[in-house]
Amino acid sequence: MDNKTTVLWVLTSLTLAMGPGAAHAYEVGNVQTSGSIHGRVSFLGSPPEPLHFKVEKNPEFCGQERSLMKVESRDGFLAGAVIVLEGVNTGKPFPPKTFTGNSPGEGEFRYLGGESLGLQVKTKNCNFGPFTGVIAANEVVRFQNQDSIKHVLHSFVSKDTRGRILRTVHNQDLHSRDEIDRIFSSDKMEDGIVVRIICNRHDFMQNWLYVVDNPYFAISDREGRFTIDQIPPGTYTLLVRHPVLGEQRQDVTIEARENLQVGFQFMDE
Repeated sequence: MDNKTTVLWVLTSLTLAMGPGAAHAYEVGNVQTSGSIHGRVSFLGSPPEPLHFKVEKNPEFCGQERSLMKVESRDGFLAGAVIVLEGVNTGKPFPPKTFTGNSPGEGEFRYLGGESLGLQVKTKNCNFGPFTGVIAANEVVRFQNQDSIKHVLHSFVSKDTRGRILRTVHNQDLHSRDEIDRIFSSDKMEDGIVVRIICNRHDFMQNWLYVVDNPYFAISDREGRFTIDQIPPGTYTLLVRHPVLGEQRQDVTIEARENLQVGFQFMDE
């Protein structure tokens, strides 16, 4: 079969241990009165220098050298932090969003939204997408390789925000123009809170996908800003997670029509 039309379906069930809210599946419902959270994630100190790699495989396509910025900070604010509101069982649909990897990479994490997250990972210019993103339970994730070269997709589960490996999930060739649909099985995902994906041929291709079970999440922009809206009134736990800097959390109470302002601060070590 031609690689351009090959689609691999891995249809296995997924059950994740996801902390608060995991016992009740999320349902899309009518949110008549709601509040919102607006905030910034700051970073105090000097971020580590980007990692630099000499490209050993396919330098004619990927370039002779590539870099990976794990902590992206400017003017004291942190980009790429994943903010998650835990404990929401009913509310708004998943929003459609698209995030692109840093240049020269052009990979994308595209979330189709609606009743489910609908994650699609588009590989382009030797890049899966941005360094951080999210992934949801019980959903197919579509990996699309738009490069003219092969990548070896290696995904594994970590059980903490710093990446302590729990177990490998998949390790498979992703040929040029391939599309691979995957669901991560429960026996391999137990106790996992983050899925890491790397390319075994190109070591600068590294990404972190934190597990969410509702659409109330955000990723801080280049100014450290984030917004989570249409939140049903209630008391929840707000977490911010970063692969290098770790995790922080706050308990928050949302009132109807309230715009709650919050802040998080990380420091270099």
